[in-house]
Amino acid sequence: MEQLATYIGLFAIIVAVGVIFNKAPVPTSLLLVITGMVLGEIPNFPRIDLDSKLVLDLFLPILIYQISVVSSWRELKKNLRPISLLSFGHVIFITIMVAVAAHMVIPGLSWPLAFVLGAVISPPDDVAIVAIAEKIQMPQRIVTILKGEGMFNDATALIIFRFALAAAITHQFYAEKAILAFLMVMIGETLYGLFIGFVLGNLRIKVRDPVLQMMFSLITPFIAYLPAEKLGGSGVLATAVTGLVIESIFIDKFSPEVRLLARSVWTTLAFAIEKILFLLVGLEIRYIHQSISAIPVAELVLYSGTIIGVVIIGRFLWVFPSAYLPRFLFPSIRKRDPYPPWQYVFVVSWAGMRGGISLAAALAVPMLPMTSFAEDPRDLLVFLVFCSIIATLVLQGLALPWVLNVLNIPCYGQQEEYQEHVSELQARHTIAISVLKWLKEYGITVEHNSEQLAEVEFRIQEYQNLKKQLKDRIKSHVNQSSHHDEGSELKDMLLLSNQITEVERKTLLKLWHQDKISHTLKNKLLTQLDHRAKHLS
Repeated sequence: MEQLATYIGLFAIIVAVGVIFNKAPVPTSLLLVITGMVLGEIPNFPRIDLDSKLVLDLFLPILIYQISVVSSWRELKKNLRPISLLSFGHVIFITIMVAVAAHMVIPGLSWPLAFVLGAVISPPDDVAIVAIAEKIQMPQRIVTILKGEGMFNDATALIIFRFALAAAITHQFYAEKAILAFLMVMIGETLYGLFIGFVLGNLRIKVRDPVLQMMFSLITPFIAYLPAEKLGGSGVLATAVTGLVIESIFIDKFSPEVRLLARSVWTTLAFAIEKILFLLVGLEIRYIHQSISAIPVAELVLYSGTIIGVVIIGRFLWVFPSAYLPRFLFPSIRKRDPYPPWQYVFVVSWAGMRGGISLAAALAVPMLPMTSFAEDPRDLLVFLVFCSIIATLVLQGLALPWVLNVLNIPCYGQQEEYQEHVSELQARHTIAISVLKWLKEYGITVEHNSEQLAEVEFRIQEYQNLKKQLKDRIKSHVNQSSHHDEGSELKDMLLLSNQITEVERKTLLKLWHQDKISHTLKNKLLTQLDHRAKHLS
């Protein structure tokens, strides 16, 4: 009961930090880590253990699934090469670089433990970068690539982590067997995720009740994750593939009520888990530092500085060649996907912030034999992972908004938003034409019914006006030379629409307070207005 009260208090802290620093350019994740560090120094503040099993078996499946069901397989497929190079190639590259550096710098650290450290630190966390992307206009391709990387890189890292940890415990390692097992796990999890996605998707479309559908949705990631994890895999890849199958094939077959409910529940759940992880990371630092207090501070600075430098610089060493070299070597790739602006590549390189999943994996390491400095190497590994998380969040997280502005990335985002808005107008114009065609055909079938015919004619006139308005707006947008003017016009239009919606909401509530409408009707109309307001935001 005491732990429950403590967690409720932590969630209250998360809400307070979010409200106070809502418009701050600083990532909320970093602010929560700092808040946790401050709280950890308060005397008698209750210790909350960051249970690695809880994080890896409960939090991780939810986070991976939530990312996958809001991702577009079509967009991921278009960017499959950079996502694969980051999710698999970059993780392996950083794992090796960190392992070599740690083995050279830290006395007595064995190769298996060095690879454990490398695997734990190698996958960036997309939580902080996505939070910043929501506040600053960032090109969608960058966001898609970073989300795709965050969806799959944990699978690669955790599989390597398991092999390296087994080697550290058994003192046996066979490279050929490890590579074969790695490939088998990847293939097996992908096939299992496809199978589970199709099975659960077909079962879920038969469930009509939105609440039961939501409960089914909540257990879906665990059905995908836990069996794969128990059989020796990571479970992450199976969960991500399952989510992509649900999103790509079955999401359109669910009822609108189910989609709206699922979107709100999953967004809230993922947000809560992400934020509590970063807060718990900050709370852990006091106990992590106490566990290695016998190691001189100068040596800790050397160890952590080396690892942090390798992690940050290593990402640049991987991302830039992997972005340009394939296009240089293969004209077919270059023709299909031209060289990206170097600013895009720089942002992807800079967005290498680590998060709570890395710390959870480090905490999953059991007690190990002593190294030459008479400390449990597990404690040192956890400390180095924590330092990497803090350094990347502080250095890269705080500087990212500044980097984006210096590289003029918001300008690219504005251009992309402009094109997206024109596409929206064209799509709505096409939809209006289709509706008009259907209405005219339907009107022929109800000619004998004067009331229905009058309603159809009214709708035809309505959509003809809408079609003309959309056509005029498309023409004016295409002829427009200034994107800035388009942005101002769009903002004015959205402001007017929001104001109209607010007037409707106030009138509706006035009718409710005057007892002129029922509670059911009030909620129905208010929900419709809320959906419209959300669409306009």
